[in-house]
Amino acid sequence: MWDSLYDLPTKTLAIYTSVLFVSITWLGIIFVRPVLRLWLRNQPGSNELVTTASSGFGLLYGLLLGLLSVAAYQNMEKIQSYVGMEAANLGSLYRTVDGYPDPTRSEVQALLRDYTLYVIHKDWPAQKAGRINPGGDKRLAVIEQRLTAFEPETKTQEILHGQALTGLNELRQARQGRVMGNWVAIPGILWYVVIVGAGVNVVLFWLLEARMRVQLFLGGIVSFFLGVMIFLVIAMDRPTRGDVSVSLAAYQSVYDYVMRWDDA
Repeated sequence: MWDSLYDLPTKTLAIYTSVLFVSITWLGIIFVRPVLRLWLRNQPGSNELVTTASSGFGLLYGLLLGLLSVAAYQNMEKIQSYVGMEAANLGSLYRTVDGYPDPTRSEVQALLRDYTLYVIHKDWPAQKAGRINPGGDKRLAVIEQRLTAFEPETKTQEILHGQALTGLNELRQARQGRVMGNWVAIPGILWYVVIVGAGVNVVLFWLLEARMRVQLFLGGIVSFFLGVMIFLVIAMDRPTRGDVSVSLAAYQSVYDYVMRWDDA
């Protein structure tokens, strides 16, 4: 889908999708339906035929939208788990480094606070806009240089150092998983099927024979819900974009409850 859709507020996107489908349905009922009725005027029981076709189609199309909604939610949940892992590893590594002697402890903890604030104020806003900043990887590289330059002098320091390097590696892996969220999306070919299916659904409704006001009312209700379903899939399709996306609250919590006191 177009990236510009994710720059819209959620309410605006919901209104646009619903109004779009309702408008197409109503315009078709007013201008296209009379032509279709002339085409089907000699077909007895046309409503029964249309109902039979739409019932089978509706089952398959509803199943498709349901599966896409579940897939989009699972993608979002997966990226949220990477965010939680990255934040948890940040807090764990920060506490592990607290056992280092100065100046290594102060330097590495200051770098970890800087990385956390960078993610909150620069890295995350850029990712929500569809961009990847290189500053996070560079900061982790500096932290790794500081840690690898440390030479343990006791057995305790050696064990602590090993835990810190392992924690840093896990932090980097979690970050990469979170960054990959920028490319997690439903394939374009599936969106093609969704759009074609929505068009077929509207055309089948045009083929029904009923009073104009009844068809406008029923068509509006069905099209409105169709727009809501497609809005739901669009809103959750990109886990790190738009208002309906993963949250950075985990990073803020780590900074507030683990790092802020030292920063002050």
